[in-house]
Amino acid sequence: MNKIFLTLILSCTLRGDLFTDTAKPLDLNRSNTRVLLNSNTKTTLVESLQYVEIDTVEGAMIVIVSEFEPMTKVRFIYGDSTKTPWIKCIGVNEPYTNRWHIGISKLLLSNTKSVEFEIITNKESDIEIQGVGLFLKIPEKSNNIDAPTQTRKSTMVTKPLVVSRSEWGARPPQSGYSNMPYYNKLTLHHSAGFSAENLEEGIAQMQAIQIFHQDVRGWSDIGYHFVIDKAGNIYQGRPETVMGAHTSGANTGNIGTCVLGCYHPPASDDYFCYDELSNVSNESIIKLFAWVSDTYNVQPNVLKGHRDYYDFAYTSCPGDNLWSLLPEIRVEIESYKNFGPTPDQYQLYQNFPNPFNNITEIRFDVIKQEKFEIAVYDILGRKIKSIANQDYSPGKGYRVFWNGKNNLNKVVSSGVYLCSIRSKNFKKAIRMVFLK
Repeated sequence: MNKIFLTLILSCTLRGDLFTDTAKPLDLNRSNTRVLLNSNTKTTLVESLQYVEIDTVEGAMIVIVSEFEPMTKVRFIYGDSTKTPWIKCIGVNEPYTNRWHIGISKLLLSNTKSVEFEIITNKESDIEIQGVGLFLKIPEKSNNIDAPTQTRKSTMVTKPLVVSRSEWGARPPQSGYSNMPYYNKLTLHHSAGFSAENLEEGIAQMQAIQIFHQDVRGWSDIGYHFVIDKAGNIYQGRPETVMGAHTSGANTGNIGTCVLGCYHPPASDDYFCYDELSNVSNESIIKLFAWVSDTYNVQPNVLKGHRDYYDFAYTSCPGDNLWSLLPEIRVEIESYKNFGPTPDQYQLYQNFPNPFNNITEIRFDVIKQEKFEIAVYDILGRKIKSIANQDYSPGKGYRVFWNGKNNLNKVVSSGVYLCSIRSKNFKKAIRMVFLK
């Protein structure tokens, strides 16, 4: 029987070839390997990855494109050149693709310096190796396992519609959860694969990710608390009141959300990874984190991408095309939390009460961040009070007040006054009646 042996030696400097979750980077700075198999030919591929010695390695994974799942085994090589026995890997097919995520975890290895994969197939098929890397240890238990969860406060933000675990067909957890002792982190990931354009595809991807996390990673459950697809559907992962498994060394107090798709363009065109965040996915991110922020008293400005917890060399997650939007997303979350959804149009509402003799409230909506001047004029058009002159972010229900005094802090005469709001894109005035 003919055998073809192909060995690739990669130099890994911990720049992103480490798969800490399903948000694996795929830009390996090398061409993918494609081997065309002939009928009745058994082919063995040996993929070898070298790295500096790491004490926290607990497994490895390889991403393969193939019509059929090949039999895959892995072994590790220690610093003294001794090798572990070959261990059979577990494969998970990414729904609607020919991609296989194949690996093994929970090996508790230390002082290894390289890993080898043996990929064997007896079927005629093209094989494409798209990624290879390591699993680092991600604890699922907090130091204070029995700590009670942080008390939820009364919230004014409505929880968005979330597809429940029963609705997407979640497996039960394989072991007990660790309660979240507090909340002080919010983290955004991408799946770097596992994409879904609608609810049906999203359900299939959720099931596949859970299988990968439970069977390959060896975790108790899917690692994320929430997952969002390209249609904006939000899925419940594990309960947000328990500790997740999504950010190595930073899972305590950390609510993790993953956006399905791949948002990190690679250095080459070997792998399509050019997703842009859809408007509906963006809206779901904002609504979800606004509710989480308001419910669990964690501020939107703590929201980070996965890469922000480490040197960028560690992981590219959530990808440049998503990570670059985080500053804007934080602002939008804060606005939604305080004022509700971004309005469709500018608006200046009638003041209340009207007429008034003490103080009146003036509300307005903003659809685009820009500078607004709000001022009170008398019936002859003379400015008597500057209320505000500043930038406002998109939001509903902004409020300013007028107490019937002018810029000299003197009470004006009874009569009709105009409140004017002006910006580059909007101008409107309302009539107010002041009774002294």
